[in-house]
Amino acid sequence: MVSSSISPTLLMVPLMVISRLTSLVRAAFSNILPVITGLDVLIALIPSGFGSNIDIFLLLIMIRVPGNIWKNEFFRNVATLISGTSLAQAFSVVIYLVLSRIYTEEDFGVFGLYMNILNITIIFSTAKYELSILLPRSDRDSVNLLGLSGVISAGVSLLLLLLVGLLNDPICRLLGSDEISSWLWFIPLSTLLVGWFQSLRNYSNREKRYRLIAVANIGQSLSNSLLKLFLGLLIVGAAGLIFGVVFGQLAGLLVFLAVQIRVNREKAGWLRWSEMRRLARKYSLFPRYNMWQGLINNFSGALPVFIFSSYFSTAIAGFYTFGYMILYRPVSLVANAFYQVMFQRFVEKQHMQVPILPEVKLFLKRSVQLLLIPFGVTALYAPEIFSFLFGEDWTEAGRYARIILPWIFTVSLVMPLSFIPDLYRRQRTAMIIDGVKLVLRLGALMTGVARDNVYLGLALYSLFSVLSILYSLFWYLRLLKGEPPRDKTKPDIPIVHG
Repeated sequence: MVSSSISPTLLMVPLMVISRLTSLVRAAFSNILPVITGLDVLIALIPSGFGSNIDIFLLLIMIRVPGNIWKNEFFRNVATLISGTSLAQAFSVVIYLVLSRIYTEEDFGVFGLYMNILNITIIFSTAKYELSILLPRSDRDSVNLLGLSGVISAGVSLLLLLLVGLLNDPICRLLGSDEISSWLWFIPLSTLLVGWFQSLRNYSNREKRYRLIAVANIGQSLSNSLLKLFLGLLIVGAAGLIFGVVFGQLAGLLVFLAVQIRVNREKAGWLRWSEMRRLARKYSLFPRYNMWQGLINNFSGALPVFIFSSYFSTAIAGFYTFGYMILYRPVSLVANAFYQVMFQRFVEKQHMQVPILPEVKLFLKRSVQLLLIPFGVTALYAPEIFSFLFGEDWTEAGRYARIILPWIFTVSLVMPLSFIPDLYRRQRTAMIIDGVKLVLRLGALMTGVARDNVYLGLALYSLFSVLSILYSLFWYLRLLKGEPPRDKTKPDIPIVHG
């Protein structure tokens, strides 16, 4: 059981830890920083190796790079996004050092179930049409794709509300958790908020409004963390964790709506049902393959929480959820920043028929060079780090984190490139690869269940995940050697960048 008592000086601990780790990182990379230029500024990915604890140091690293790097548009855009996520993550880390002493492992287990159910439902929220928003040359088409995604999100959320009313009890029995019952009613609302947030984020990405995206990320993260802390002090159970997530989703969405309504109000007149139907047919590969690929991928990612909760205990699912979040959250935010900028940049290069492969190879080379040391250190001392930062009760979460670290490492390399099948219209093959990964992951975890050994199941899960992701990476590189299909539509109105 995690103690709910909090020392008055507890909030000072993360600052001292960050200061110490900052000195270590600065010394370790002092020989690398002076020679960084252009795309090599992937030093920004360092935080993933030490959990979230060095995110606050990102801005100091940026200051030390040569001045001519700011002439590189790619770096400026990535730096804008990462600076926002870094500030938000630095705050989130301080909060999590407190949250780990307020909430129990069972609370995080229920929270993990909620988040993994949501990760599945959001796949249907836009039928993945939000991914197509960046692709058309015509801004009018992109606006109608944005409208299409929003309409689908509303319809899917209403359908989910009906399903929760009909299937609440069977879902709880399947997951082995009665505690999740009342929180299932919030899944439709979260699905709607995330669907609209992702759609508006992609349209903002198309317009290169990276400051807006950074502000939305900050608003989402800070409001999420603050409400978790405030409610955790007032309410027993997972309520604070779940309400914090929902409030954060709403805050991030409101940031996008406030700006986009103000600057693009006139574009609402472009929305036409006939255009939405035409574009739905034109980009039908996204619901036909991307949606099911996303469902397969997110479901296979949720398997540990579902299986640990059903066959072992909610507490074990909670330990896994906590360890996974501490590692994956900073990795996903930084990798998503690269994903958004690279997707937009490579779509432009595709229209201009400029080769992409050399830039991708450089990205991978520098990523590996910069991530090996911090990931290696974390692999050696993860249980000790978790025990020191979050309390002895969370040492087990550190053991789980160490096991899945190789998987998180490969994710940090390949996630920013996962749009490549979309560029080449090869979503069907990507779906098949993820289907094979799902079967391998399920077999791995069920082996652990059969042997009554959580560590064995998780180790096999991590191994098969690494092999599957590396296969996807090599396939991406092969695709980049060929010519992608091109959108021959002429842009009817210049895209406004801001």
